Amino acid sequence: MTQLISENELQHEFHIVTGLALGHEAEQLLIKEARRRQRRRQRWIAAAVATVVAAAGLVYTVAGGTPGPRQSPTNAQPVSLAAFQTCLVKNLHASFGGASGAAGTDYYELKLVNTGAACTVPPIAVRGFDTSKASYVGPWSKVYVTSHAKTVVASGHAAYVPVGVGVTGNWPTSLCKPANVTALRVVEAGNRAAIAALHLRVSVCTITQSLHTQSPSHNPND
Repeated sequence: MTQLISENELQHEFHIVTGLALGHEAEQLLIKEARRRQRRRQRWIAAAVATVVAAAGLVYTVAGGTPGPRQSPTNAQPVSLAAFQTCLVKNLHASFGGASGAAGTDYYELKLVNTGAACTVPPIAVRGFDTSKASYVGPWSKVYVTSHAKTVVASGHAAYVPVGVGVTGNWPTSLCKPANVTALRVVEAGNRAAIAALHLRVSVCTITQSLHTQSPSHNPND
């Protein structure tokens, strides 16, 4: 970057260039003019740098730096995802599939079958539930957004949501206070509209959030 030089340096520079002893007023005028030129050069350099940075960002985006959306369901024609409303919870039939474990967390495959018109599956949350008392146990799950793409399901087809149940032994007893539950309540994350209470015997923390969900997808292995 071009830096401002001192007044003595400017005076010295102009004495060398002209070879003449300048009057005080003339020196000041020359110094002011030199500073104006210097500021113009700085503005030009800043504008050039901004143009290069903007062009680099455009190239990155075009080259695929921004992740693309998931593919549409194979049973439907490609259409604008904006045309699909969020699924009504009454049209989503929920069930748990297989389970797997990883790094202190047990994962359960939540399957959501759409029984209505094609729609966008909303983010899902879960919470421990005691069916004998019809009461909640522990806090709501964390909801991790693992994909910003919308998941559209046609009528009769399914979306899948990974549900993570943290092993309560991962936390100190005083920070977890574990309790056994007989089910997990499944709801739409945004407005907590209930979808189902699914039978599942697990242990959850009653203080710390030991449950979490991920974004819906068309693939049960995502």
